[in-house]
Amino acid sequence: MASPTKTAGIEHVRERANTEQDRGYIMNMTLKLAILSALGVAGPLLSQESRAVDATPAMDADALTTIVVTAEKREEPLKNVPMSVTALAGDSLDKLQARDFSDYAALVPGLSITSSQPGLTRLTLRGQNSGGVGSTVAVYMDESPFGSSNALLNGSIITGDFDTWDLQRIEVLRGPQGTLYGANSEGGLLKFVSTAPVLGTFSGEVEATGESVSDGGNGGAIRAVVNLPLGDKLALRVSGYDQDVAGYIDDPSLGKKDVNDGHKEGGRAALLYAPTDDLSIHLTATSQQSKYNGTNAVDIDPVTLQPEHGDLTQQRVLGEPSESKYENYNATIDWNAGPFSVVSTTSYGILNFDYVSDATNLLAAPGVTYGEALGGIGLYEDNNAGLKKFTQEIRLASPTTNTLEWQVGGYYTRETGALAQHVVGVGLPSTVLPNPYAGLELETVHLDSTYKEWAGFANFTYHFNSQFDIQAGGRYSSNEQSATESIGGPLLGGGTTAFTTPSKGNVFTYSIAPRWHVDANTMVYARLATGYRPGGPNAQPIAPPPGVPQEYGADKTVNVELGVRSTQLDGRLSIDVAAFRVDWKDIQLFEVVDTVGINVNGGKARSQGVEWTFGYVPMHGLTLSWTGAYTDAKLTSPAPFVNGNSGDPLPYAPKWGTSLDSEYDWDLFANFKGFVGAAWSYVGSRSTDFASSVTGGQLGLPSYNTFEARLGLDSAHYRVMLYGKNLGDKRGISSYVDTGAPGGAGELTPIQPRTIGVTLTAKF
Repeated sequence: MASPTKTAGIEHVRERANTEQDRGYIMNMTLKLAILSALGVAGPLLSQESRAVDATPAMDADALTTIVVTAEKREEPLKNVPMSVTALAGDSLDKLQARDFSDYAALVPGLSITSSQPGLTRLTLRGQNSGGVGSTVAVYMDESPFGSSNALLNGSIITGDFDTWDLQRIEVLRGPQGTLYGANSEGGLLKFVSTAPVLGTFSGEVEATGESVSDGGNGGAIRAVVNLPLGDKLALRVSGYDQDVAGYIDDPSLGKKDVNDGHKEGGRAALLYAPTDDLSIHLTATSQQSKYNGTNAVDIDPVTLQPEHGDLTQQRVLGEPSESKYENYNATIDWNAGPFSVVSTTSYGILNFDYVSDATNLLAAPGVTYGEALGGIGLYEDNNAGLKKFTQEIRLASPTTNTLEWQVGGYYTRETGALAQHVVGVGLPSTVLPNPYAGLELETVHLDSTYKEWAGFANFTYHFNSQFDIQAGGRYSSNEQSATESIGGPLLGGGTTAFTTPSKGNVFTYSIAPRWHVDANTMVYARLATGYRPGGPNAQPIAPPPGVPQEYGADKTVNVELGVRSTQLDGRLSIDVAAFRVDWKDIQLFEVVDTVGINVNGGKARSQGVEWTFGYVPMHGLTLSWTGAYTDAKLTSPAPFVNGNSGDPLPYAPKWGTSLDSEYDWDLFANFKGFVGAAWSYVGSRSTDFASSVTGGQLGLPSYNTFEARLGLDSAHYRVMLYGKNLGDKRGISSYVDTGAPGGAGELTPIQPRTIGVTLTAKF
């Protein structure tokens, strides 16, 4: 995926004309880098901070544009935040047509994704992935935490892949965020920040896109937004989108091409009321619905990883559609009371995900061709996940001008979740004999859960002088949970059994971050931070076998980080680099006992490495950027529940990942600029989940490269762009699954083939 140019990815830097002064700046930069090298944090690398700025060039050739973020739950310049943050600007995402996780993952050092089908994506930061069912990366929509807090609702893969239309930016915080964000942020946080209504201004934008996928179908989208002033103290902003998603997987057994095509639609309405300069009330409602007719999976030989039925081809007896729906409602009150400010944020979220899996191959005998069922029936699994989540948070904060800055707050959430699986028999057209099970529900499994959490947190920053300060914070969290699992159906001997299991837990997390401004252009920081993922109950539909734990505990991470941020050559060079080490203990793992899945704790792991971003403007109009990460993530003790051994790599954590991007723009005619850009991205080799192969171990997935390009015209009111993604038409592997069928194939998910598209944008 392309790295944003002149927008997200680097501090916007401009050409300096005086060559004599340039030589002086180069000498000055060399001296400063030597000092930083002595500290052990400098070099030809850049920190994971990525600065997002407006795409319109600044009139002042020496001007730097500063992005303001809310990573620490208060607005501040990103260059001053003592932690690892990437900010991707909304305009840059629009220009790059980066609409979902797979499009912008390469822009974020240390972020990797694993996707088995549309709507099911695992996010991993700094290698924090063990294959468990609870998420290690928290997702926020503005002030609202989205998704499940516990490990009972498949939160690791149902992650809220919101469309990026009408976003102000995406903030990605790497490393544990347990102090300010709490549960599930032990690996980091991804935060969607929507564009707020603007008082007193009427504006709007319309975007139309069409694209074609190699060896696949065609897709297109229409997106629009309007900002309406309603007097001088009230404004309304409404946005929406409707997209046809092109498919590219064929299924000859069903007689269908492009079976993974789909449709996505959604929108947002936001109302801002500001009766005084010190008080604002912000109401937002966000919705997104997606429907897909099949999965992105390809059937492959589990040994050679080669396709069994041809390129981009799967073979199913029954279709595998899926559907997801996100809803999020938030009310935020921000009041400046003078000596301190008060923020109250109230949220209510609804998540529903439903997908069908063809399970007919589980009936096949060894040596029987896939799709030939015993007894003349097919099987499908209808899997549904539903979540309703209420959250309330109140924060008080001092002015940022205080020698001692402080922020204290309280947090409460209540969640109700429901997982359901229905195994249904289907009569196959090929059979001539009726089957008594055809059309019957053969097995049902229900897991209902509740989660309640209370937390209090505080964060303090003491400024010793204008150059040096120390930040310290802590959070105490307590939760209560209950889970009831029931199971029944003819395949299980009829009848229904159900057991309810409660649990309680509490965790303390903390962070310490000293920060030193070497001068106006360079900051060095260190950070010690912890995070956690809540434990919970192991509900079982039968009397638990001996040795099966009734509860699983929280797992925890401790992160040590050292970073530097610097701009040199009068702002034409931006250098960010950070080195980190994360220790992970009591890792939550998913194990199957007597055909029933449970969560257990076991093993330790360590992830360490370096993340960087370079930005350089060698001449007027030309911008170069380089982002990447080296991550060494592996078990440091055995994890016997999943056949993991000390030294085994953590799943889907590439050691190397990097992206190079360049863009050149020039004055063309009237108010139009021409632009041309190209990017190269590399994803290193990875290992699959523990015990995921036919031999019970991990498989190695090969590395892959992708190339992208864009060409167009741009002005303040119009943009016309031709773009291409994965121009080399590579078959990079996003995920692998062993189907478990006797003699059956495995399944892998390839990245989207070569895609060519055109975008027309009008602003008013």
